Amino acid sequence: MHELSLAQGLLDQLQELAVTHGAEKILQVRVNIGRASGIVVDSFVFGFDAIKKDVALTMEAVLNIEEVEGSDLILMRVEME
Repeated sequence: MHELSLAQGLLDQLQELAVTHGAEKILQVRVNIGRASGIVVDSFVFGFDAIKKDVALTMEAVLNIEEVEGSDLILMRVEME
């Protein structure tokens, strides 16, 4: 499942951002997914929710997705504490 590897990549990026900014927890994540990206949004969310629980830093993270024109997956905003 390609969406699972994309979700893992996003979680890896979130962990790096948290370390860079000295955060202890990721609370909210907003991404834009292009309609032409080929990403099945429900599968991406399922994968994210399944693997976020493996790391204390992302365990409580809420993923918000906006479907937009284009073919990109873009991290738009991260709320950390």
